[in-house]
Parts: sequence; structure tokens; C-alpha cells
Amino acid sequence: MKRLTVLYTAIFLVMLLLPVSWELAHSYRNGESFAPLDIFRDIKRPIDRESILKRESDSLVAGLERVLALAQKGDSTLAEKLLDLDGVTENLKRSLVEVNSYMPMDSTDTAVVQVAKFQKTLANLESDTTLGDSLLKMAKGIQNSYANFSMDRVAKVWWKQGFLSGKYLRAYEARMEKENSFVKKTRPVYQSFAWRVLKDPGEKAVRGDSSFLFYRQDVDFLVKPAPWIIDSLDNPIEAVLDFKKELEKRGVELLVVVVPGKPSIYPEFLNSSMYGMFKRKDFSLGLRFVDTLQTLGVETVNLYPVLHNAKLDDRAGDLLYLNTDTHWTPRGARIAAQAIAEQVKKMKVSKEFPKLDLTDSLVTAVRTGDVATMADLEYAFPDQTVEAHQVKNAQTGALLRSDFRKSKVLILGDSYSRIYETDAPMSAGWISQFAEEMQTPVASIVSDGGSSTLVREKLARRSGVLKNMKLVIWEFVERDLRFGAEGWKKVRLD
Repeated sequence: MKRLTVLYTAIFLVMLLLPVSWELAHSYRNGESFAPLDIFRDIKRPIDRESILKRESDSLVAGLERVLALAQKGDSTLAEKLLDLDGVTENLKRSLVEVNSYMPMDSTDTAVVQVAKFQKTLANLESDTTLGDSLLKMAKGIQNSYANFSMDRVAKVWWKQGFLSGKYLRAYEARMEKENSFVKKTRPVYQSFAWRVLKDPGEKAVRGDSSFLFYRQDVDFLVKPAPWIIDSLDNPIEAVLDFKKELEKRGVELLVVVVPGKPSIYPEFLNSSMYGMFKRKDFSLGLRFVDTLQTLGVETVNLYPVLHNAKLDDRAGDLLYLNTDTHWTPRGARIAAQAIAEQVKKMKVSKEFPKLDLTDSLVTAVRTGDVATMADLEYAFPDQTVEAHQVKNAQTGALLRSDFRKSKVLILGDSYSRIYETDAPMSAGWISQFAEEMQTPVASIVSDGGSSTLVREKLARRSGVLKNMKLVIWEFVERDLRFGAEGWKKVRLD
């Protein structure tokens, strides 16, 4: 009995220590840092950051003083020096935001906004040298903020973004699970065994009927509580309302498009007893979110009834969503685009859109399902060939491209806006289908998996593109209400 106890204890210790030991050997062999120690490095990083912020804010003031001296002389090297100073400003902003390895500081934090405001004003200095005094005052204010070491600032970082934050610890744990070299080495072997023997597609996929694979986050979204009533998560309702106000300051209207996940349209492929569940008002959190926005006066397009009605016309091999992918088929995208265009045509702002003669032709594309790829099951599921309507200029024959110069419509989106549009077959996604329906040029900014916050941050860095826009269409998939990258931050467009 004692021998068995010793044996079991030894096996337990080997299993417990093997991943850590493997990772340590891997790190040593490749000259990389030992990831499990990240948490200790991140405790020290805000302390080291204090001296970095002081040095970079001092460089900011010194660099600005040199630039202002050149501006007074009308020196020809001013543009070059302004570019260098912009680089210094960007480094300072990066040092502010990147407080540790896992949880960056919010872009709406007062300190980040202060530097961003300076950077935006600096961009206008070459054309308006009277901004010099204002810039110098701003730079010295930034310098004074970091002139002395602040333990209070360090403690706030630890509490809000660091090891004392639950979000940080969850992100740390998730990376340890995903990036451990031992796990990476053994996962494909285990997943192959689990699928071949148990028909288990793994942690990222859910097997459905009719050769369907569902993305687990899409399925989880249907059974999780609404995120806007949970204090620990960012509030998407508030983020949308704040973004609407930001656009209204610039005379731009907002239209929100929530894309239903595949399980919301085909729940019966998960479980045949769920057919017709859509008729229940509490079936989809995404549908409730759309209803809430409409109640609060936000223009929206409700794609849930549109796609459910279109599903009645499904034929074998011609569904609204791809078999082993999270995304819709070209048919699903086209139906969604028509519904969005129908809504936009009812808006007064559509009368200001310039006209562009567009037409389309039928093309094919071959898709490898992203869910099958994430689950390492490409070998088990065949590629899917789909037909799409590729949109082109009726006069020149050139494929439709994003046009920031002529468009009055800016589309912000995620991979549902990217698929078929900027990957094969090109100019055949919902964006191009919408442009053809409206017969107008469009512009777009897309961030895969980041339409909740990242795409708005991209827009903030290029906010000048809003100058000629009349309408922003913000598209995001429903699961991002809970799982969106970087959450739902309020983003300033100044």
C-alpha cells in the first residue's frame, strides 16, 4: 500500500511539474524570458516606469523648445523635427499605456488623453505657429506631472491594471494556459485523439448536426447573462451612447448593426428541440441589446428577423452561414447588406450621398472554416466552395475599393466586414453589396475581433477622415457584447 502511495505521489508530482519544467527548459534553450515570472516583473514594471516617464517628458519639453525655435526662424528642417518630436510623444504615450504585459491602461485615462491632445495640437503647428505657447504650456504640464516619483501612481496601476486586478490575473492565467510550450506540443496530439475516438472537437468548437461546427464563444454567448448588468465588465450600452455623442459633435449620424452569431440563427443544429426558439423574446441577448438601443434612440438594423425569415429559403449547400466557420456565407452577407441599405435609404442623410455606377458579377471562392482551423480539424472537414457577387465600377470595370475621399459613409466593422471584402474573392462582402444597393462609394475601417473597442481606437487615430462623413455604420457580431477584445471602452475622437 505504501509503495502504491509513493508511486501515485511520484506520478502526481511529475504531472504537476512537467509543464513548468518543460517551459523553463524551452525558455533557457531559446533565450526567452520565463513566462510564469511575468507577474513578478509586472510588479516591478510600474516602479521602473516612473523614471521612464520623467525622462521622456523631459525629452518632450526639450524637443518642443527646439522645434519652436526652428518655427520662429522659418527653418526648412521644421517638418523633419516635428516628425521626430511626434515620435517622442508616441513613445511617452506608449509608456503610459503599456503598464504591464497583460492589461494596458485605458485610452480614456486622463494622463493618456492629456498626451493625445498635445500630439493632435502638435500636428497643426507647422501650419499654425501661433500654437507654440499653448503647446509649451501643455508640455510643461505633462513634465510637471512626472517630475517626481509617485508611489500613489504606482499603487493605482497595481490596483486597476496590475496584479491586484482580477482582469489582470485572468489574462495572466489565460496566457499561461495557451502559450505554455508543453501544452502547444501535446495539444494537437490530444485533439486528434479526442476527435478520432470521442468525436470531441475541443475547447474552441461545438459539434452540431449537418456537419456544422460552432465557435464555442458564439454558443456561450447565448447562455451567459447580459454583460451590461455585470459590474465587472465594461458596459456596451454606455459605450454606444458615448460614441453616438462623439459623432454628433462632428455632425455625423450613427447606425448600429449587430450581427447574429450562427447559433442564434441555426439553434436547431445544436439541438433539434431548439427549432422555433427565436419566437421567444428572451432567446437572444443580442436581440435584447438591439431592442434596448432602439428604446434609447439609437438607429439600429435588426438582422435577427431578417435572417430568420431568409432561412426559410435555405437549400442544401446554400445556407446563411458557413458549415465550419463563424461567418456568414455570401448569401447571408448580401441579405444583411440589403436590409442595412433599406434602413439607410429611410434616413435623410442618404440624400447627400454621391452617386457611383456599380454592377456585379458572379464569382466563386474556397473557404477553409476558421472554427475547424482553431480546433486543428482541417483534415476532418472539407473546404467549402461558395458563390459571391463581386462588385465593380460599371464604367471602368475596376473592383470596388474603400474611398475615403469621395465617400460620405464610413463603415466600422470586424471580420464579418472583412470576409469576401478584402480576402477572396475581394469586393464581394456585405460592404460592397451595401455600396451596390446604394450606388455610392463607401469607406471602411476593419479590425478582426476588435469591433467593440479597437476599431474605434483606430478611428480615433485617424479622426480626420470624419470631416467629410455624414454617416458611420458600426457593425459588430453579438458575441463581442461579452467577449470583445479590449472590452467596451469609451474612446475620445479629439
